[in-house]
Amino acid sequence: MDAITELTRINFPSLFLSVFLTLMGIKAVVSILEWTVGKLGLETKWMRQKREERELLLQTSRNLTALQAQHLQDTAESNLHDEHLSDTLSAFMKDMSQSIAETQSQISQIVEHNLGEDRQIDNLMTAQREVLADKINEKYKLYISINGIPEDELEEFTNLHAAYKGVGGNHSGDAKYEYCMRHLRVIPVANKWLMPNQTNDNNTQEKEHTL
Repeated sequence: MDAITELTRINFPSLFLSVFLTLMGIKAVVSILEWTVGKLGLETKWMRQKREERELLLQTSRNLTALQAQHLQDTAESNLHDEHLSDTLSAFMKDMSQSIAETQSQISQIVEHNLGEDRQIDNLMTAQREVLADKINEKYKLYISINGIPEDELEEFTNLHAAYKGVGGNHSGDAKYEYCMRHLRVIPVANKWLMPNQTNDNNTQEKEHTL
């Protein structure tokens, strides 16, 4: 109860003013001490810590500034590299497209050239086939007229037919060749140029002599 009574008697405004003035005085004394120490070139532990903290903050700020500058430089270089890479890729794709177009053009020219050669070959084969068919027809008529195949023309006639088949000869030439080979005799060289009536007379004489 006495304690409460004593508290009611305290002059709080005066107390607060006294505390405030005391703190201000302490701060002034500290400031004077810091100023005096600074003038004398001395440094307290607290001052050194504050200075180190300030230098650390300054160094951190400089490092952040340097990092930001480096980041900006890296970004610019990256953009420049990307732009250069994009230009290089575009040029490469353009060259590839041009090369593909040239290759396709060359292939088309080769195909057209080959088609032209194929047509020329077909035309030559057709012409050769006609020539060989005409020769086989001539031989066929001759052998029919003399009723046989001359002995020294047998191999030539066979080779003629083989060449005719090689150029795609049709059934007409085959039929004439097969008829001659199956139904006509081989005439010895000595009798090659006998006329057909003489050959028939000789065949008749041979039959009569046999009888």
